[in-house]
This record gives sequence, C-alpha cells and structure tokens, in this order.
Amino acid sequence: MSRWFHGLNPEQAEAVAHCAGPLLILAGAGSGITTVLVSRTGRLIDEEKIDPARICVLTFTNKSAREMKSRLKSKLGEKALKLWAGTFHSFGLQFLRKHSEIAELPKRFGVLGASDSTAIIKELGQDVNVGGKKDFEWEKVLAKISHWRTYGQSDLETQDEYSDMAEILLPKYIQRLRHLGVVDFDGLLLKPIEILKSSEEIRQGLQEHYQHIMVDEFQDTNEMQMKLIRLITGAHNNIGVVGDDDQSIYGWRGAQVENILGFPKLYKGCTVVRLETNYRSTPEIIHLANNVITKNKDRHDKVLRPASKSGEKPELFVYEDEDEECEGVIRDMNTFMRKGQKRSEIAILYRSNGQSALFEAELRKANIPHKVSGGTAFFDRKEAKDLLAYLRCSLRPNEIALRRILNTPPRGIGGVSVEKIEAYAKEHGISFYKGICRWREADVIESSGHSIDEFLRIISGLARKVVDIQDTRSAGDILLAEVEAFGFRDYILKNSKNGEAFQKRWRFIEIFCRVLDRFVIKGGKSQQSLRKFVDAMELRDSEDDDEKKDEIQLMTLHASKGLEFPVVFLVGVEEDLLPHRTLGSDISEERRLFYVGLTRAKERLILSRARNRRRFGRLRPIAPSRFVVEIPEKLIATYERGIRPLNEEQVKTELSDLFAQLDTAAAAQKVK
Repeated sequence: MSRWFHGLNPEQAEAVAHCAGPLLILAGAGSGITTVLVSRTGRLIDEEKIDPARICVLTFTNKSAREMKSRLKSKLGEKALKLWAGTFHSFGLQFLRKHSEIAELPKRFGVLGASDSTAIIKELGQDVNVGGKKDFEWEKVLAKISHWRTYGQSDLETQDEYSDMAEILLPKYIQRLRHLGVVDFDGLLLKPIEILKSSEEIRQGLQEHYQHIMVDEFQDTNEMQMKLIRLITGAHNNIGVVGDDDQSIYGWRGAQVENILGFPKLYKGCTVVRLETNYRSTPEIIHLANNVITKNKDRHDKVLRPASKSGEKPELFVYEDEDEECEGVIRDMNTFMRKGQKRSEIAILYRSNGQSALFEAELRKANIPHKVSGGTAFFDRKEAKDLLAYLRCSLRPNEIALRRILNTPPRGIGGVSVEKIEAYAKEHGISFYKGICRWREADVIESSGHSIDEFLRIISGLARKVVDIQDTRSAGDILLAEVEAFGFRDYILKNSKNGEAFQKRWRFIEIFCRVLDRFVIKGGKSQQSLRKFVDAMELRDSEDDDEKKDEIQLMTLHASKGLEFPVVFLVGVEEDLLPHRTLGSDISEERRLFYVGLTRAKERLILSRARNRRRFGRLRPIAPSRFVVEIPEKLIATYERGIRPLNEEQVKTELSDLFAQLDTAAAAQKVK
C-alpha cells in the first residue's frame, strides 16, 4: 500500500486517491481533514508526478498554509516548498506583483490596511456636505463603498446620507488610490478578477500553469472568492474543495453557504466524498450533534459516525439566574480539575463577548489562570480599566491609576500642568499623588487647579460611598450613579461612533457594576471587600500570549471553530442569546453555530441556561433556546439548580472519604 494511504479510513482513502476532475470533500467535524489534504497533495506530487509548483492550495489563514507545507516538507523534502499555498488575498497580491503594469500599479506598489482606507475616506469627505450632516462614521461609509465595489449597487437599497456620501466619495476614493499607486484590501481580489476577465491570454496562461486547484474551508468562501476560483480553474476542471456546510458560520461577513451547496451542480460530473467518521467526540456527543443539525433543511446529507468509545451523556443544567449559572460552572470546573483535568483542557464557550464578564471575574477572584480568545477580555476593556483605576485611587492612589483617570473624562488638566506636577514631585522627592495635592506650590494655573480639586474630591469619597452600609442601594448601583454624576456616561456617549456603540459600551459599565455586586455581597459591604475586588480584577499575566500555558479557555463560539477540548461548558443556551436577538437573524446559521459549539467537546459536554437574566438593571425571565427545546430527552440529562445526582459508585466514594475524615479526626482527638 502507498505510504499516502497509511492509517486512512475508506472514505479518506477515496478522497486521497482522486486525481482528475472536480472533487467535493464534505468533511464533517473531527473527520481528520488536514491529514487528507496533506496526503492527497503529497500523492499528486509523489505518485502522479505533478510538479508542486503547478499546484495551488487556497486557505483561509496563513497558519494553515504554513502547516500544510511543513507537513509535506517532512515527507517530500525541499521540493514541497515549491507548492503554492496561501490565502486568497496572498494569491491576489502575488498576481498583481506579476501583472502590475496591466493593473496600472507601480512595480513596488503598497497595500492599504483598513485604517489607512478609513483615513483617506475621512479626508475626502471633509469638504462634502450631505444633508447638513458632519459627524459621519467613516468606517460605515467605507463599508458601503466596499460593498458596492464588490457586489454592485442595487436599486432596492435604502437611500440615506451614508449612501449619498458613499456615492460621492466612491470615484474620488478610486482616483486617490490610483494617485498614490496603492491597492486596498478589496482591490487584492477585485483587480485580479477584472484582469482575468478582460485578458484571455493571462487567464489561459494561469489556467494552464496550475494543473490542480485545492480550496480549504470552502464553506466560508464569498462571491468574489468564488469568482476567482472559477477564473483560475482550467478546462481540466481539476478543482478539489474541502468544507462542511454544517459549519458555515460567517454569513455576517459575506460567506455564502450556497457555494458549497451548489458545487455539484456547478461542476458537472463532480465526485462527492463524505468524511463522516468523527475521531474527536464520544458517541453520546455525536448523536446529540447529529440530532441538532439535521433540523436544518438546506444542507448536504451526512451523518457523523463516532470512532471513539462510549462516554458520559451530555448534560443541561438549569439555573435560577446568571449568578447561579456562573457559580455552578466554576464549581463543576473545579471538580474536573481536582480529578486531574488540566485547565487547558477545559473551555467555556458563549455566543457573544459580553457573556464572559462574570466568568472572568470569578476566575480572577479564585486566582485560576485563564485566557480569553475571540475578543477583548472584559477587564482589559478601556471602560473596565478606567473604573478599576477610579476605585484604586479612592482606596490607595498609585501613579499608574492616577495618570489613567486624571483627565478622564476631560477636565481641562493639560499636559503642561501634569509636567509641572511631575517636576515638583521629583524635586521634592514626593509621590505623584502628593504632587497633585500640592498643585498650587507646583505653579499650576488656577483653572486647572480647580479641576484637580474636583478630581480629588471625587476619588476621596468614592470608595466610602460605594460601600456605605447606610445606603440601601447595592454597591454596583451606587457606583453606577456616581460615575454618571461625574460625567462618565456623557464622556462615553461623546466618544462613541453611534447610539448602538454607546449602548454596547454602557452595557459593559452595567456589567462591571453587576460583577462588583457579586463580590461585595459575598464579602460584605466594606472597604476590605472593595480592595479585594480591585486586587483580584487587576491581576495580569505579563507572559507572552502565544506561549502555551495551562489556562482555562474562554471564547466565543465563532472563535472555537477548528478547536477541540476534552471538557466543554456551553453557557447561556437561551432565546435572545442563542439564537442571538440581534445578530442571529439567520436561524439556520445560528443552529450551525450551536452545532459547532457541541462538536468542540471530546469527552464531556455541559450546557447551561438561566431562567432569569438581568437586563437594564432588572431580572427578566428568559426562555430556553429553541435548539435545546428540540433535543429529545433521551439524548441529554437535565438537572435543576446545578445539582448532579450521584451514581452508586460515587456514593460509595463519597462515604468512604467521609469515614476516612472521621477516622482521622477521631485519631487526632485521642492524641490530645
């Protein structure tokens, strides 16, 4: 048997053996697709004698391309490096470098990032008056221009001031790019497509050069990427695509699941290979996942088959509210760790970033190492850092915290005043805080000095007010009222792009206050509790984030794609959260997202939901996710209030441990 088939199952071997013509590999979750891609490419080079330079592999990340080339190099040596593997945009960049003259670009043209493009749009828009509106969200104007360039303008689109502004700026923007001799991110695909459509010579040359095209994560391709694929695939139709329509979760950024669903019709005579053996999860998890995803109608038929031995049934815990849910998850997680599970083998998955705050706070409080992926950690957000700095300064000021909030919100304390205070503090050998208190001696102007006095008044009384036992309000409610009083709400409103962005940022402030409440309720309303809260939330790990460490993994469902963990907690499985009330308009995609979360689990899958969740300061009842309601009772064990009944073996173990403790206590008593 050829070395390229070693260890493969029949379906994988069929995909690897395929040589000529269109091929669709439907790779179910955990089906070993990377091995199949490497083996198929290696066999084409090694046995079919295809020149590796004439194979093009399109991936969605540079990391995937590097990994593939590295694995091929270990088996084929240096010649494997001749293979072209990279992202669609990398392909477009290489193409434009070669054809810069026809693309009307200088040989050493530059590539604009999104921030550069936004800056140009903002500059061009300064002298344009549309509807008397001045404060445009320029990223939104750029997004409109990008959409039109990619998909064209539609008569059905709603016309507003952003459409009007984009229509005026579009030609100006294109002209500016030409003048600068640069290409933006969209242009890396649009220009090659334009050239390939217009030049038969270049198109045929490229099609003849690449004898085989392969595309990874095909379910995530968009309209432009699909156009490029069709243009570079020659008459030989040696196009092999790999993907899973059940894991298509990026519709919100332009991915079209229709590309993978319609591939067999687009390429007549297409060979379809289904990789349905799952090497990741237990049968119990697979049966649950199959049941969930088959509710979607528009999909390729496939049913995952588990390769691993039987394990525990997936569980659903129903809690009274999100506080109880958080406590239950952390308690359960600690049980797994006591039994020997590594922290890095445990993941907490959620639909949106705002759900991580309570879990982050509890983990910090317990000093349990953890890592947040797929978004900014809650306590790394500017709003959280600012509030922590205010509380820190109110308890015991330090220079870092003082510098952070001295002019946040803006108080008219300028750089010159700060420099004078610094110089005075250094000259007299005192702290920056004492220098601030002596602003008159530091020769700070009167107007700035009065602002400093107001700042000192705020921080001197904040901690005392927040934990005032005479105040019947919670600590979080008091803090929320105080930050509004000194202008923090207005500051966030003024510095938010729009009303939606403001609501999101203010929601984080409300969550911060909720986290504070949980902490203070347990420790009592006191400055000691407040100090412990600030200490716990300020904990930082300064080591390199890329270094692999033993940490609990917290991430969004989107960020979890492609990963696996022995133990997965999927929290907040409720209507409004999953499917999301605003982000989840496509229910089929939301169900696919839920399916992705389920199939990350290798051994244990624990879902949880709350009966009530706090919104806008009030506890409100919330319904279970429709995806959970649809699951048959036989596939999942449901428990109330986080109480998992003990089985007979566990009861014996618990009793044995109890008797051992009693014996130890009795022996110690005798010694006395």
